[in-house]
Amino acid sequence: MNVTSDLSGVISSGMCIGCGACEMADSSVKVSLSPNRLIYEPESAGSAAAASVCPAVAVDYEGLQNYLFPGAEIGPFGVVRSVHLSQSTNNGRNMKASSGGLIKELLRHLLSSNQIDGVIALDHVDGIEFAARLVSSADDVDTLPGSIYHNLKQTPALQLLRDTPGRLAVVAIPCQLEGLYAWVKQMAPELREKITITIGLLCGWQYSHHSINAMGEYLGYNPEEIADISYRGGGPVGKLTVTTRDEKVFTASRRVDFGYQVAFDRHFNTSRCHVCINHSNFLADLVVGDAWLPSTVFTKTGISLVVCRTALAETALQSLVDSGSCVSIQVGEDEIRESQTDRVVFGEFAYAYAAYLREIGLHTPELHGPNEGFGTLKPRRQVTKFHRELVRKQSLMAARRYKYMKLRKATLELRGYIMRYVRWFMVRILRVKSLSGQRKEISRDRFSGFS
Repeated sequence: MNVTSDLSGVISSGMCIGCGACEMADSSVKVSLSPNRLIYEPESAGSAAAASVCPAVAVDYEGLQNYLFPGAEIGPFGVVRSVHLSQSTNNGRNMKASSGGLIKELLRHLLSSNQIDGVIALDHVDGIEFAARLVSSADDVDTLPGSIYHNLKQTPALQLLRDTPGRLAVVAIPCQLEGLYAWVKQMAPELREKITITIGLLCGWQYSHHSINAMGEYLGYNPEEIADISYRGGGPVGKLTVTTRDEKVFTASRRVDFGYQVAFDRHFNTSRCHVCINHSNFLADLVVGDAWLPSTVFTKTGISLVVCRTALAETALQSLVDSGSCVSIQVGEDEIRESQTDRVVFGEFAYAYAAYLREIGLHTPELHGPNEGFGTLKPRRQVTKFHRELVRKQSLMAARRYKYMKLRKATLELRGYIMRYVRWFMVRILRVKSLSGQRKEISRDRFSGFS
């Protein structure tokens, strides 16, 4: 089932991702934090106009890609001109980012070379609240936070785009760009000329605020007393750091902390994440994310996987290399696939789960990207089991039974938890795909200058 007449289906299914496009399209709609789901969603159903720009109703990937990249060839990874592995040569910037430091290097370059007048990007407001703001100087870029993984209201980014004159860069996650460009194309086409470049993230999933509440129980902080929160920094993968108003600091390794693995497992994702087929950010000019590859395990600071979809993106990256601000090597599309896995990059689970939701009569976004048909759909028994577990865990979250969920992970779900690390060790450390002849890893010699 797909409700297109208004946002009632989005609300009933909990599929809102907070992009804010509906608020811009229909002034009667207000997006706010749901007290039970702890995600941002519309307070009312609004109109067909609101539904027409909502990524939780449908996304016209083919139409939007042709709109943004006219004449370009669209493949299973979207429009791809080139793929790179890159890293900032500024060690401090790189360590703070945990994934290569490329976004801030790009923004600094674009501003200092007068190619743009401003950047629309997330900044910290207070507590766990982050909102888009305008950055107009290169020196101000380093004050921006790193990646934020909890659900946010993104309407301020659209308002800044509407109200700010000049040439702009926009930094955004995939579903945010889906809403932004659906609204611009349909209702504010004059704004397209303002967007000089979009820098998108390879999405690391969005989580409800239940994740933050659960970590409060596990680490011992009061979520209401949070002064600041960060998810990256200190090397590859990074750590969750929570600072409370009394200046106490709580940390957890994002790789090995057991509580973190409970509070940030996929059942804590916003519901639309489970049917998202666009983690590769098909609509961004330049895409940056962690390079989760066997060949990059050596890094002590982080390496970025960079996908250039436009000539400007390639020119900007090359300018960083020429100036000595970053090191970079060009690689093939196979590295996107290996880094992100077929499950994610080809939507193997998402397409299968969406089909199941339609079958049982629930509102399901119509999402058909360029990657459809390139992977092997996960079996029905897997998506059926997942849905059953999701419904159960969402009820536990609503009841704030976070400690029980941790106990459950340590007992009923222990085998699956352990197998994640086994797979990681086999693929990234032992390099079983290389040993079996399934792929050839990038030679260590090519990473001269990387750290």
